[in-house]
Amino acid sequence: QEEERKASANSYMWVQRGGPPGQQTVLFDYDPSRAGRVPMRLLGDYAGCLVTDGYEGYAEVVRRNGMTHAGCWAHARRKFV
Repeated sequence: QEEERKASANSYMWVQRGGPPGQQTVLFDYDPSRAGRVPMRLLGDYAGCLVTDGYEGYAEVVRRNGMTHAGCWAHARRKFV
């Protein structure tokens, strides 16, 4: 429990999935914030392909690490008419 936070405060569970075929891993990371500093911390110097929901908070880590940023199909389809 976080002593300084109300039980009704917003909090976020950041989920990462990856790994080689047959050895996929899902990581859950709690943070009280949805700020762009969180993906910077979680992704470190990762420089591969990042598939996200299009949230702008990933922009800085994508730029800094030279990642390929791909949208998930559910969100990518919104860009087509």
